[in-house]
Amino acid sequence: MIKSTVITMAAASLLALSGSVDATIATTSGPGAPDCSGAAASSGVIWPPNHTMVSETIVGVTDPNSLALMIVVTGIMQDESVAAIGSGNTSPDGTGLGTPTAQIRAERAGPGTGRLYFIAFSATNTMGLQCTGSVMAFVPHDQGQGFIPIDTGERFDSTLTNF
Repeated sequence: MIKSTVITMAAASLLALSGSVDATIATTSGPGAPDCSGAAASSGVIWPPNHTMVSETIVGVTDPNSLALMIVVTGIMQDESVAAIGSGNTSPDGTGLGTPTAQIRAERAGPGTGRLYFIAFSATNTMGLQCTGSVMAFVPHDQGQGFIPIDTGERFDSTLTNF
């Protein structure tokens, strides 16, 4: 049985930036399956937007039997085009598919409100049971009021090279 849950992720950075965004987590329920409902990106807020790649791991996944978990990044999407105006024209903006760590680019489009990244993952325990989900990380436009990006509703594959 697949269950979807909307959670609010609170994020804070070393620069005292904080905020929250909603994420939808899909879990495969059943006896002994891992629980992805508490999943979050390790950093959440990425600053400064200096075009470097930043490591994000998935944290907060638990196993009811305390079994070891293998977490694998299965997709990375973003709500701005990889070649958005004012983004620095660097690509790809995401790497790490098939590994436990996503690398996402610390950039956003100049005219936008900031960039949201959506990192899809699966978590499998040693019994082969799994849950799947998606967590968000974001690059604010600036450090002022309302720095949480507004989701454009569009999705672009961060792993593609657009040049």
